[in-house]
Amino acid sequence: MADPSRPSPLSSLIGVDVDATAERVYRALVSGGPALGPDLAGLLGISVEDIETAIDALRQVGLVDMTDGGGISAVSPSLALEGMVAQREQQVRAARTALDELAEEYRRARKAQLSNGIEIVRGRSEIGSWLSGLLLSAKEQMRMFAKPPFAIFGISETDTEREVAGRGLRERIIIERTVLDEPAAEKDLFASLDRGQEIRMVQSLPAKLLIVDDSIAIVQLDEGGHAHSEVAVVRAGGLLDCLVFSFESLWRSAMQLREALGRGVDPNLASPKDLADPADREVLMLLLAGYTDAAVAARLGISLRTMQRRVRRLMDLAGTDSRVLLGWHARDRGWL
Repeated sequence: MADPSRPSPLSSLIGVDVDATAERVYRALVSGGPALGPDLAGLLGISVEDIETAIDALRQVGLVDMTDGGGISAVSPSLALEGMVAQREQQVRAARTALDELAEEYRRARKAQLSNGIEIVRGRSEIGSWLSGLLLSAKEQMRMFAKPPFAIFGISETDTEREVAGRGLRERIIIERTVLDEPAAEKDLFASLDRGQEIRMVQSLPAKLLIVDDSIAIVQLDEGGHAHSEVAVVRAGGLLDCLVFSFESLWRSAMQLREALGRGVDPNLASPKDLADPADREVLMLLLAGYTDAAVAARLGISLRTMQRRVRRLMDLAGTDSRVLLGWHARDRGWL
């Protein structure tokens, strides 16, 4: 036989501040009549301490009375609960009205932020959700400007990036020169290239940018610090076309860090003919093999100063002031 103290799945007094244990006690009193605390404990398999706590809670909301003999009796549910339920229903109706008003106010505010396909998104959490959502929605390709500091999204691998990489999309990223100063930058860049991303570099970028499928973009609006508090979501239209044009223009002139897997080297990249002197190639190979300037000079039979001038000339030819970047140039331009 069903336990009368057990409520049905659709019946509960939680809405009138009665927890499950107190409700079992009240139901037992309603169905069984007045009882002493220890008797209720034995009937319901609950400790006397828990029975006393439940009785105190029921008394506070007016659901039980004490009998002359020290027992506990249930107050009529119609008397005790009708007013409480009506009050709760009124509170729920008021909350529903407030919800509708707030939802309408939110819609108006969002509409005010939308102008010609532009929506302003604020707050680090919401910006992060937008970035992840757009990456996961990509069907054909994504383009990105990446520059430090990386507050939400950077060049290191994330779960979202791993999922996107597994779908065979074309991913092109232009990084700012300062990315190479980031901790573990080289490791992260090689990992990105190994995932099939195409990465090129320019000296500086105007802002952080993500473009997905020629249909939507996110562009940084704030100063780009660690707070990263404001971006614009740009949908199809003239402004998005300008962002795509800006990316493609920079892409054509940027230095390719390495040929990405499965991609051909662009025809506008420099050729081995840039190195007229075969000795330059030997210098590069020895430097990349880990030899010091002095060791390379001794191996080639030239002075250290002559060796350093040759390296300086190679860096000027590559358009960089960094030996690390000289190595990237040498590999991608076919100098080795």
